[in-house]
Amino acid sequence: MPEDGSRLSNVAALADDSRRVELAIPVERFEGIASQLVSREGTVTGSVQLGRDQRHIVAEVTMAAQLQVLCQRCLQPMGLPVASQSRVVLLESAADEAPPDVETALAPEGRLRLADLIEEELLLALPAAPRHPEGQCPGGERDMKQEEFAEPTQRPFASLGAMLKPVRPKK
Repeated sequence: MPEDGSRLSNVAALADDSRRVELAIPVERFEGIASQLVSREGTVTGSVQLGRDQRHIVAEVTMAAQLQVLCQRCLQPMGLPVASQSRVVLLESAADEAPPDVETALAPEGRLRLADLIEEELLLALPAAPRHPEGQCPGGERDMKQEEFAEPTQRPFASLGAMLKPVRPKK
């Protein structure tokens, strides 16, 4: 049965046992994305596979959700599927060294809320300006009308290349 990831987990012990933890977390618990959502209904599902890589605790984090956000093109609500998978090295302190090409997260004393890893993935997976796919906005007709009245693009340097070509003297 999936957990909600709200309690502190001993990630060091889970890594030593190479454990996989399945998670199902209500969207309403993620305060970090609340301002970007139209509705806080639904569940984020995911898993955290813990293990060790040399001397580091490593978490393979996967996450998937269907969120309700506001389309930034037509300003109408839309469903946005998000999914993510990443590898995160868990450090006990900020002074610990980690390989430079991997994500890191702090797990003081080897303890961490697994929901925090899922929330971080969720934040990274959300687009800055979500939009319906091209041509699928409910307010698409309004956008087309605005394009009709758009001024033509001016290109002041379009002929500059031709003007800079050297002129050859006639013989």
